[in-house]
Amino acid sequence: MKVIRCAAFLWLVFLSLAASSCIRTSTMVEVGKDGKGEIISRYYFSPQVKAMVEQMESVSAAGLGGEGRSEIPDFSLVRDLMDPTREDLESDASKFGEGVSYRSHEKGKDDEGWQGYSVVYAFEDIGNVKIDQNSVPAKAKEFVESSGQDLNAKKGGSLTFRREGDTLTIHSTLAEGSMEGLVDQDQMDQAREMGIKPSQAMQMAAAAMQGMRAGFFLRSRDGIAETTAEHSNGNLIILSDAEVSKVMEDPDFVAFIDKVGENPEVLTRESVKELFGKLEAMTVELSETVKLKFP
Repeated sequence: MKVIRCAAFLWLVFLSLAASSCIRTSTMVEVGKDGKGEIISRYYFSPQVKAMVEQMESVSAAGLGGEGRSEIPDFSLVRDLMDPTREDLESDASKFGEGVSYRSHEKGKDDEGWQGYSVVYAFEDIGNVKIDQNSVPAKAKEFVESSGQDLNAKKGGSLTFRREGDTLTIHSTLAEGSMEGLVDQDQMDQAREMGIKPSQAMQMAAAAMQGMRAGFFLRSRDGIAETTAEHSNGNLIILSDAEVSKVMEDPDFVAFIDKVGENPEVLTRESVKELFGKLEAMTVELSETVKLKFP
């Protein structure tokens, strides 16, 4: 049960896979005082992903669902997502904004042995950079669309930037995006029909998401003289970071979800902001505008 959407942290494709596997993804924007920099995106997949893909490919190949076949995602696209070609990654560069270009990529494993890759894109002017759900790899978008869904950039929030002199302004709607997608009422109703609490169904899903994590960060190449960011460490600003299974197992989150299940009016912008502040496995910048002053 995907009670928590985490749209700001996990693009829809990763949530689509989450029921059977785990994926780690992070996006780091590294920028200098001159406005030039790089975007480093990392995607790592748990050992269970390959087995899941093979299983789901056989389901798709069987053509189950008749006319509803369009609702079965094309899991062969996940293979391409896990092992992209240079041409795929080069074509993805433009999704980050005008003037963004492919620089390099490296395949390998993370510290815990998850297989995947990191890719580096370069930009000449951070003012042209935009990160949203359109910034996902092309194969991820194709995967989502193969199931008849729409990867709506507005739903997940976005990051945009403006540089004026020695000040960089970050505009973030990531928190707003995660608030809007926090609870799926249809799935809440399904849990009720099954005779279980929403949190019980959610925690069943959490067991399959162990190790799943996603985040967005900004690093200043020239240091930070001062910043309005709530979460910063040295030259690093944390815009969002979530360990999904731990969030879903957090007692405060569990209690909140069950309260919403009993009374949907409990779900307000203020109550969600308060909840976000309590979750140890989740860090999110709640302000829509963050300023960074270079030394």
